[in-house]
Amino acid sequence: MDWPLEDTEWTSRDLNVFNYQQGRAVILQKPSSDEMIVGELKNKNDWEVWFDNAPSVTSAEEGLYALLCSRAQPVFDGEAAPVSYLPVTRDTWERVTREFQIHRRITRTISRQVPFVSSNWERDVETAKWKISFTARTSAYLQNDLALSVTYKPSTGSIFCVVYGCNEQQIEAFMKRVRMAGDRVKYPLLMLGIFAEVERERLVGIADQLLDRFTLRSEHLENRPLDPSTDMNGANTQEHLALCLQSRSLVDHIQSVKRQLSKLLTEIDDLGQRLTLRKEKDGILPKTFKNGRQLKRMGVQMKKRLQDIIHEYDDKIDECNMIVGNTSLAMQTVWNLIARHDSQINTRFARANTMIAVETKRESSQMKSIAILTMIYLPLSSVAAIFSMDLFNWNAGAGESIVSKHIWIFAVFSVGLTTLTLLAWRHVTNRHEKTTGKGNESLGSPKTEAEMV
Repeated sequence: MDWPLEDTEWTSRDLNVFNYQQGRAVILQKPSSDEMIVGELKNKNDWEVWFDNAPSVTSAEEGLYALLCSRAQPVFDGEAAPVSYLPVTRDTWERVTREFQIHRRITRTISRQVPFVSSNWERDVETAKWKISFTARTSAYLQNDLALSVTYKPSTGSIFCVVYGCNEQQIEAFMKRVRMAGDRVKYPLLMLGIFAEVERERLVGIADQLLDRFTLRSEHLENRPLDPSTDMNGANTQEHLALCLQSRSLVDHIQSVKRQLSKLLTEIDDLGQRLTLRKEKDGILPKTFKNGRQLKRMGVQMKKRLQDIIHEYDDKIDECNMIVGNTSLAMQTVWNLIARHDSQINTRFARANTMIAVETKRESSQMKSIAILTMIYLPLSSVAAIFSMDLFNWNAGAGESIVSKHIWIFAVFSVGLTTLTLLAWRHVTNRHEKTTGKGNESLGSPKTEAEMV
């Protein structure tokens, strides 16, 4: 059983989960009542300057401190780098894990490569104060996936967040939503909510692209008669199949995200209850919240928005299922037309074969009659021809031979010509059989997909 990781110092094994390459990172500092401060760090010197000026973990004021890690350059052509590729050096990241109180569990969350949300409540080893950490991840099997780690310290009201694998559009989306958050920036699950919004944009965008492709194909099928020879050639069949498979795959991804959003809804309720219940006992409710009702009100607002996202996901699932169903129907209709066309051709072939069989039977009867006549007249004709030759002297006198001495010439030529005729017939027959055999082999051999198209 994989037990939850304890919130201890990062080990070398934890650090080895990531790859390190200097790049762009954006730091957001948003105190609850002040303007957002944005810093851009590109190299180790920038990080050293920021560490010197950044508030320490123990003295951090209430508000949000977020690190947006840009996605690294592609490792392979046409394939984006994983979110585990960080735009900092290993030494810098090791210090970031301390400054941002990053929980070690993020290593497992990133390694899962599937949608996942988790939380952990525990006391800080040094201060004995409560510390709440969250991790989240989107599917790595779709483009522009992300990962997130959040640490909330109720005693100070400070929220430390790291977002992994952001592209430029996602960085702008996080910055825009944090800037517009206002007082909600002090809500511990704010970044998880923004994370859900960014994931919604990704999945809805993919679903809309599939729907656009389906709409174009459906209009193409509706506005002209179906032609099996063009509608079901190799390229079109592959496109229909890809559309169905991608739609089904997207449904699976959306269903998985919905399950994680359901967990997040539970986390919202659990956070509100536990913070308010421990207010008197542990002083866990920070001064940023005047009372538990304010915390719960923000939680209710976030729950409503998440429920709207879940309902929108249901709509997209229906659209994807519609794409699968209608595309399958279109393919089946075309295949039925092909089968009907083949059936008509086979019917015509059957009629033609019937006519050929009838004609063959008639010709066979005629040939039989000819053969009978030949059998009757050929012996008579042969006998008449032989006896009409000059090789026989029927009026021979005394001492004369009836059969000519040149009869052997007739015998030699007869045997020779008969032999040549039989050899010629045999040669022509063998040649015809070889040609027919090659044709049968070509008809019987399986065809490749390209040959069939």
